[in-house]
Parts: sequence; C-alpha cells; structure tokens
Amino acid sequence: MLFKKIVLVVFLMALFITTPKNFTIATNNPGEYVMSITKDAISKLTDSAVDQAKKESQFGELFDKNFDVPSISRFVLGKYWKQATLDQKKNFIKAFRNYVVKTYSSRFNEYAGEQLKLLNFENQSNPKIFLVHTILEIKNSPVIKVDWKIGKKKDRYVILDIIIEGISLAVTQRSEFVSVIDQNQGDIDKLISLLKEKS
Repeated sequence: MLFKKIVLVVFLMALFITTPKNFTIATNNPGEYVMSITKDAISKLTDSAVDQAKKESQFGELFDKNFDVPSISRFVLGKYWKQATLDQKKNFIKAFRNYVVKTYSSRFNEYAGEQLKLLNFENQSNPKIFLVHTILEIKNSPVIKVDWKIGKKKDRYVILDIIIEGISLAVTQRSEFVSVIDQNQGDIDKLISLLKEKS
C-alpha cells in the first residue's frame, strides 16, 4: 500500500513541484521542465468541490501533455509490440492511456501535501534522454528518491518513466502486462479487454 501511495503522490508531483531555495533554474533544460509543470494542478485535482468526471478530464489532459504515451505504451507491451497488428497497437495505446487516467484520477483526494524537491539532472548516453534526480518528502517518513526519465521530443520535453527508489514504474507495468498476455496464450486482445474493463 505504501508503494501505491508513493506512486500516486509522484504522479501528482509530475504536475506540481516545488523549487528548493538554493536552486537556480537554468534556461531550457529538463530540470526546468520538471520544475515548471503546472503549479495549480494540485489545487484543481484535489478540490473536493470538483466532481470525479471533471477531475478525470483534467488529469487526462495533463497526462497527455506531459507523458509520452505512445513511447511508454510501446515499452510496456514489451515483446508483444512487434507482434501486434496496427489496430491492436492503436487500441492498446488508447486502452492503456484510459486505464492510467481512470486509476489515478480516482485517488487524488489521498494527496496530503507531500513535497518533491529537485536535486540535479544528468544527460544519459543518448543525448536526448535525461535523468532528473529529486527527493520526495513525506511527513514522519524517510525521504524517497525519485528519478524522472525525460526525453526531448522535437522542441519539447516529455516524461518517459519514473523510478522510485530504484524501481521503474514502466518496467513494473511491462512485467505485469506481459505476464497477462503470457497467461492468455499470447492473446494481446485479452489484455486490451481487461484494461477497458478497468477504465
């Protein structure tokens, strides 16, 4: 449950991040990107006066804007991506996106003011891939290390993965999805149907 709670908080933090007092924002870099994502998102998404349908819509817009959904979808489908037909790929991307939005938009009221602080960022071997290092401060708990895998796509930055204390959310999701398909004799449509049922 704690891990799921942290995942929820991190998703929220992807939309609302605080700047350390001693950190100077550089121009046009992935650290700035992570720091500058909409600061009023939390107040909107945790407002008890806003109904669930509206929260789901707002989160969907923010998720589509800040996460590279097609690239993440391709990664989490793992070995089955190449086997999937064009229609299956399109259906999976849509089903996966809706599943994530439905799952997390229904839990925003669990947010309790946790703070994420930026430490630094580094370039990966691929010049268009960066790792942004942050820590999550939770009351009465040790700080949690959270790394953001950021990609540069044309003229903008996008989130590719979030690594919490060394555990990649994308890798974890891929393991779960591939397992479901394996258990259904390689039937990709079965996974798509399950995602649709949950969203």
